[in-house]
Amino acid sequence: MKSLTKGFSQPIANWLVDNRLITFIASILLIAATIPGLTNLTFNADYKVFFDQDNPQLQAHEFIEATYSKGDNILFILAPKNNNVFTPKHLDAVEWLTEQSWLLPYSQRVDSITNFQHTSATDDDLLVEDLVENALDKTTAEIDVIQSIAINDPLLIHRLISPTGHVTAVNATLTLPDIDTTTALAEVILAARELEKKFTLLHPGFDVYISGMAPFTNAFSEVANDDMARLMPVMMGVILVMVSFLLRSVASAGVTLSIVIVTVISTFGIVGWFNVELNSINTAAPTIILTLAVADCIHLLTHFLTQLKLGKSKIDAMKFSLDINLLPVFLTSFTTAIGFLSMNFSDSPPFRELGTISALGVAIAFVFSITLLPQLAMWLTRKTPSQDLERNRNFEHLANFTIKHQNALFWGTLILAFSAMSFIPQNELNDDNVEYFSKNVKVRQAADFAEKNLGGVNVIVHSLSAGETNGINDIAYLTKVSDFVDWYRAQPEVMHVFSYTEIIKRLNKNMHNDDDAWYRLPDSRELAAQYSLMYEMSLPFGMDLNNQINLDKSSIRITVTLSNIKAKEILALESRAQEWLAINAPNITSPGAGQSIMFSNIGQRNILSMINGTIIATLLISLTLMLSLGSWKLGLVSLIPNAFPPLIMFGLWGLFVGEVNLGVAVVFSVTLGIVVDDTVHFLSKFLRAKKDHGHNTEQAIHYAFTHVGASLLITTFVLALGFGTLYWSNFTVNSTLGLMVALTILLAIVFDFLFLPALLLKLSSLTKKLAR
Repeated sequence: MKSLTKGFSQPIANWLVDNRLITFIASILLIAATIPGLTNLTFNADYKVFFDQDNPQLQAHEFIEATYSKGDNILFILAPKNNNVFTPKHLDAVEWLTEQSWLLPYSQRVDSITNFQHTSATDDDLLVEDLVENALDKTTAEIDVIQSIAINDPLLIHRLISPTGHVTAVNATLTLPDIDTTTALAEVILAARELEKKFTLLHPGFDVYISGMAPFTNAFSEVANDDMARLMPVMMGVILVMVSFLLRSVASAGVTLSIVIVTVISTFGIVGWFNVELNSINTAAPTIILTLAVADCIHLLTHFLTQLKLGKSKIDAMKFSLDINLLPVFLTSFTTAIGFLSMNFSDSPPFRELGTISALGVAIAFVFSITLLPQLAMWLTRKTPSQDLERNRNFEHLANFTIKHQNALFWGTLILAFSAMSFIPQNELNDDNVEYFSKNVKVRQAADFAEKNLGGVNVIVHSLSAGETNGINDIAYLTKVSDFVDWYRAQPEVMHVFSYTEIIKRLNKNMHNDDDAWYRLPDSRELAAQYSLMYEMSLPFGMDLNNQINLDKSSIRITVTLSNIKAKEILALESRAQEWLAINAPNITSPGAGQSIMFSNIGQRNILSMINGTIIATLLISLTLMLSLGSWKLGLVSLIPNAFPPLIMFGLWGLFVGEVNLGVAVVFSVTLGIVVDDTVHFLSKFLRAKKDHGHNTEQAIHYAFTHVGASLLITTFVLALGFGTLYWSNFTVNSTLGLMVALTILLAIVFDFLFLPALLLKLSSLTKKLAR
């Protein structure tokens, strides 16, 4: 097979250098055109961005929100330092915070143990009143009664009060606007934090934690902004130090830094022109683009500086560098872009956006590396490097080692690879939306504290339809709902179930002289309707039942609070719930909904959707290598050392970690596009040695090692450190993705230096045998 690119690099290299001022000016104009787009960039903190509009779990969640009140909330968790909520002073503090929470922006309802609507009856009169009023005036006996009621009411325990009474909570339900939700979230979170400060000043005897849906959602934007502010400067510093040290040239570090900065600016300028919103996933793109752009620069600058050391002029040195690197740099950029573009098969929009933005950045980095870099390098480079940048002697030794021990390296590497890969099944997909944030993030700390001391943050929500207007008063229907609630409460994963059936049971008890024997459903539909009407008419403003029953009273919402379990257990519980409904209440169909269900499903959906993307990326990369290298054998062979590293990484991850999140779905296709870069550079030099210099296989391996080995080693360190920087992200999806990619890149260089030469020697030997 004849290479489609043979002979094209030298004339292009000559033209780029001879016309470097023109290409430099054209690049500057391109940058200038993209910069105004940066002003259009906005951040969307809504967790719903992770889901397509046709996602069934999102649709179920939005149906619940449209049918009942929305579930956005702020939960103030109050932990008295003396471990006792039930003192006049502490209950007075809860009263104060309850009243103040009504003043939060977008607050529509506030629930606490103090304003809990406690019911009692005198004869036929129903009395509904706050459980606690004027706490400072209460006697010890009255406080004891309040405590007994609170810790025994199924609507309060594990929701607003702990079983031992050592922790309580004030829950503010919000109605956030559908437009500019991110700004509204920031506003309400700021107000909540100010309220927390006031509370702690007035009541220093409490530890306060802020949890709930609104702080959780807002954390996506805060963590993303924090990551960019922390990680980008670190990465910039890494580039300056590493490039300066490894290339022995401060000027080269300056050139590289300039290229990566304008690449990131231009990429996100274009993103801004297309009004793509930023989110916690696609904000990882700057670090990724910055890292990949460095690799292009290093290959070009290494050969440029080496030729200067050999005595060539700057013009000739740059022409040589572009000639020898243009094809491999283009191919690596192209295959890397293919890998990232395959992320468009992801089921989650932010990953599709991350893939497209990163692919765009890779393309822009390639353009700037052959247009801006030559001019900058020739302007800024003043000193000829004093050391051998290609480190020929070290790589000659490595070449000799791989040739001498080819059999041991070939079979030993394969054995180790398959041994590591055997642990891949040990990985379990276990998304936990709370654990998306590191333990350094306050919302994670609050969630962990709540799970240990009050109640979990994972919930499953059901909307149980009676099938008719006012059907919630039908006793047969209420019985099924009550039985379903009881079934849920009996499950070991469940901490609390919030259901209207508990209210109607309590009302029935109240209307029978508070006899505990009557804590059950009313005997007739008429009584149920009567009790419900009496209760609703007695409720104060803002404390209605719209969060539990719909407007035409045809369905009931139940909210199941879970312990801190992972996605696998959440989905298993919801599956058991569906089985129970199918057997015991076949007329009621209600898929589990809520944020926990949404995120529990997304990981599996993402993996399934990425299978096709990974297959297509692999085929396209293979075809590209076959055509460009002019050899179908080398094209196929090149994939072997590149498919192993991500598979080995998954095996090692299964052995030492064992759990993965939704980010894992894109790792294989992304890393395949990146790690194939080293192979392309190695093989391009290998083929150049054979075709242009007439070398045999062993000599060609020596040529490849001495001409590109140093560059590959440098770019590997930079890429690994770049992606490894993401490990320090406080968003664990990005952290896991960064660490997995960094480990894969390190494994890839081992395969390219030890396994690939042995594979080429085996292929050469086999070809000779077949030719005889």
